[in-house]
Amino acid sequence: MKAEHSIAPLVHEPLGFVAHFHQQLADELTARAAALPPAAAVPVRPRHTRRIAVTALGLAAAATAVALIPHSAPTTAPQAGTDPSTHVPGSGAPVLSNAAYTVVPRKDGTVSIQVTGAEVSGLQAALRSLGVPAVVLRASESCHAKVRTDNANLETVSSQDPKNGRLMVIRPSAIPHGDSLVLVQPSLKGVLHPEKMYSMEVMLSPGEPSCFPVSQSGIGEG
Repeated sequence: MKAEHSIAPLVHEPLGFVAHFHQQLADELTARAAALPPAAAVPVRPRHTRRIAVTALGLAAAATAVALIPHSAPTTAPQAGTDPSTHVPGSGAPVLSNAAYTVVPRKDGTVSIQVTGAEVSGLQAALRSLGVPAVVLRASESCHAKVRTDNANLETVSSQDPKNGRLMVIRPSAIPHGDSLVLVQPSLKGVLHPEKMYSMEVMLSPGEPSCFPVSQSGIGEG
């Protein structure tokens, strides 16, 4: 015996009814959309991370430049602390300098830095002797640590001297407690003239990083 399948008859609604239903649905959706509150704009958090090229530290004349004028420095250059000290005229303050950099304390408590060469191994000690918690590093491929940055106050801590664009001015009192002012030289990998320095990065970092990874560096090789 064959099973019989019943098929319900098709019900054809009048076209006028269908059109009325569609219009009613559209009117209801429009009314609901109008009743919804306007979407609030999502605030965009500003980025405070800033990296300063060594332009402000060195001899580049243009403020928009990102590279130092190449300046060779012998590897036997005397280090800060071993040079005979000179003095700032009228201030009586010692100048810590060698063939690659000059660090000068100022009467207002700030410290100026001018870098002209690559041999800056004494720069960290020079800055620390003047109350700047500095860490000077070279970007390294063997460093796998992630260096945290805390650059919200960087613009207050460091600035370009308005009278001499070759100088960077550091305000030690503005450095947050526990932070270090980190100055990073580019990696030596593939560098044809390691005695020359073309750029540096300056940033604030919590604690004292012991190394700086190349992958985190935003500057090219010299």
